[in-house]
Amino acid sequence: MVTTLQQRTPHTIKLDFSPEPVTSFGGLVLAERAGACLGLWRTLAGLLPARRGDYDWPGAIKAMIMGLLSGAQGTYATQALRDDDALLSLLSLHGAPEEATAWRMLKGLGELPEPQSLGRVQALAARRTLDKMARPELLLEGFVPVFADGTLLEGSAAREGTKTIGDKGRGLLWSTVFVGPVLAAQRLAGPGEGEQSCVRALLGEVDQRVLRPLKLHERALVLADSLHGDDPTLAQLEAAHLHYIVGARKLAASEATLAAQPESVWEDTGARRKFGWSASGSCVCWLQCEGWAHKRLLAGRRWMKDGEMLWQYAGVLTDLRERDVRPMLERGLSFARAIWRFYDAKAGMETLYQDGLSDLALHHPPCREWVRNKGFYAVAALAWTLGTAVGVLGGADASRGSVARQDGERARPKPKRMRLWRVRRELFALPGRVTRHAHELKVQLLGLAEQTRQIFERYWGNLSPC
Repeated sequence: MVTTLQQRTPHTIKLDFSPEPVTSFGGLVLAERAGACLGLWRTLAGLLPARRGDYDWPGAIKAMIMGLLSGAQGTYATQALRDDDALLSLLSLHGAPEEATAWRMLKGLGELPEPQSLGRVQALAARRTLDKMARPELLLEGFVPVFADGTLLEGSAAREGTKTIGDKGRGLLWSTVFVGPVLAAQRLAGPGEGEQSCVRALLGEVDQRVLRPLKLHERALVLADSLHGDDPTLAQLEAAHLHYIVGARKLAASEATLAAQPESVWEDTGARRKFGWSASGSCVCWLQCEGWAHKRLLAGRRWMKDGEMLWQYAGVLTDLRERDVRPMLERGLSFARAIWRFYDAKAGMETLYQDGLSDLALHHPPCREWVRNKGFYAVAALAWTLGTAVGVLGGADASRGSVARQDGERARPKPKRMRLWRVRRELFALPGRVTRHAHELKVQLLGLAEQTRQIFERYWGNLSPC
């Protein structure tokens, strides 16, 4: 039985085309507004050198950034904009390079000297994003988390710069440093470079270009895995007076020192069934390795798996002291458990890679030549930062991250921000009509559901004061 409330299945489908100038990505006006808010377009125009040809550097980079945010990948990022006249008008671009031109331009970007490199633009964009964020959204127990890590991108014998790293496999090595949720610096490792040397260089840049100008230096807390738990990295952090919690698993003396601790120093933290632990504990002691100028504080953890009778050990090195985590101690945590709570938060920050590697498809380098890939990832990092800025600034909401129940059955916390794929799906991929009158740009979004309209208006309203 068919009623008037049910949609009939059509027997025929008619197709028609309209010459009306509209774009499928009218919502990218949010990214355009965020870029202006951060001074990104102005900085690109002022920093980069002149370029001969039909496309200048700022326009080509902007086209690639917006192409990546709209879902295009690799060197085809600009190709996606070429025939979208309405979108080009929205972005104030006279055109976009074809794929072959974009491929050729990447070599020039990869060869830019340091004073004109996109790394300086990246640091400025990150700094301005962090400056506009509400401090409570940035802080972790009173500290600003600085997450340093590297990841292996897709590689092959034919792709320049491919490295083989132990049990991690083979690929291009891409090192990054995040301050809070914002990508602040990146480097594609070249010949003779490894993750440790890249991360040390990036930490120095982030300290000078981001943390100190924002006066976040004293409350910054560097979180890194055990690959960086060696004297050169720790000595650099200590010389820069940066707080740190770094894994110590690579140090043979770490496990031996923890195993030698008397039973009286271990705090019983009980069984943790979700990990399959029948018992666990934590402690704090000092670690002195050969070649170190001084001893360092080691926070240890031990656990016993179900059905086993031997303890397993892990440790993290830190320069924090009890006075630095007093609020956590006042809530009943021991000092060792407080340190491990910080380090466990690093695992949560590792999910930040999902935005870039998955949502922007950055796991797949687009070129064979290392210098072109270097230029591409410098641009892609700007797209990543701009997308993050739209999420954290436009989506600012006092209830984000709340663990209060949202319904009567579950206590799932409200996400602090949307993933980039969701921002693209719900906010960027909206049909829009674009018109210009003198110096005024008008974007009319078409056919939005009421809920989508309300979300978009909130994002637009939060970005407008910038």
